[in-house]
Amino acid sequence: MPLLELLEFIPIIFCLSALFALLGLGGAVIYVPLFYLMGMDLLVAIPLALLLNLITAGSASITYIQKKATDFHTAFPIIIMAVVGAPVGAYFSGILPEKTLILLFSITLVVTGLILIQSKEKKMNVHSIPLKKKIFFGSILGFFIGVITGLLGLGGGSFIVPILLMLGYSTKEAPATSMLVVTFSSLSGFLAHITDINIELPFLAALCITVLAGSQIGSRLMYTSKLGLDWRLKIHFRHIFGVLLLFIALLLQYRTW
Repeated sequence: MPLLELLEFIPIIFCLSALFALLGLGGAVIYVPLFYLMGMDLLVAIPLALLLNLITAGSASITYIQKKATDFHTAFPIIIMAVVGAPVGAYFSGILPEKTLILLFSITLVVTGLILIQSKEKKMNVHSIPLKKKIFFGSILGFFIGVITGLLGLGGGSFIVPILLMLGYSTKEAPATSMLVVTFSSLSGFLAHITDINIELPFLAALCITVLAGSQIGSRLMYTSKLGLDWRLKIHFRHIFGVLLLFIALLLQYRTW
């Protein structure tokens, strides 16, 4: 990639990584279509997006764990089954045609977008849910997340965060728990696709450094009380991001057909 084009691209990745670290979504839900629309082969875009997801989520998770906002009882069952499911999804990604993968990706974006748009804040004490139920439902969700991660290059945050919000988790707990899951699901998915990645080393290094810096800033912004982000996200984020996902799905279908 030419240096000028790289310099134009880096600020976009920085802003996205900061935003998604703040929201607990990792970023692959945008990275994959972004790289694909730039002309990158889909099977190269998937592992690259997972690598950036891994760095974003891992870096943000450290901050959230230090702030004691992560629910480990919910996260661990999801993580274990996501690691199991990711190689399954990666296997099928190498078999299915590119148009089929893009269609599945678009459907995933539409479903996620509609869930976000229609979701409402639940008033319940999620910490009173029995541990056995958390393990059972977390395991089912985790395997699904793992398959989606390996198949489409999504870390799973776009599903986990809306589900946790609908269950009653706060806008601090949901991203924190999601980031820990996305770290391990992205790692598993990336390792399953590692032979597909073929990116120039300077470009790859620049992207990794950029998302590392962005994720640290994004994860810390949540705890900057003067900005009132916790309150603002409750009102605006789900609807705005849901509409954005619907737009990206349409854009992908236009680019494909």
